[in-house]
Amino acid sequence: MIFDNPIFSDWYTDTVDVYRVVNVENGNITAQERQRVGGSIPCRVYSSQKSGPSMRDTAAQVQASEKLSCGIEADIRVGDELLIVRGGALGMAGEPERYFAGKPQRYYDPVGGAMTGLEHQEIGLFMQEIVR
Repeated sequence: MIFDNPIFSDWYTDTVDVYRVVNVENGNITAQERQRVGGSIPCRVYSSQKSGPSMRDTAAQVQASEKLSCGIEADIRVGDELLIVRGGALGMAGEPERYFAGKPQRYYDPVGGAMTGLEHQEIGLFMQEIVR
């Protein structure tokens, strides 16, 4: 894990809450429900590419494409809804930003994380919001 290396101990400055749609059974009926599956996971958002508002026929919208880095043990899957608080690991209590996760890319240390402590995963993020 990246925290094991003192050079990178302050790298994860943000936190993420992970929400996933899961099947819930109620008697003989199976319904889908969005549930929180992970909370306050240390992470870092980088490679930010945010655009200004663009006009559509009915409303304006903003889009962003960014990347997230977090520990390899974090359970984040493609399609998960992520609520990220910038500076959350530093004690900031800002408004969470809502993203959707792409496919995680895991980077393993060749000797099980014992040498460098740089094992991590990177996840592409997508955000699209209607401007109110």
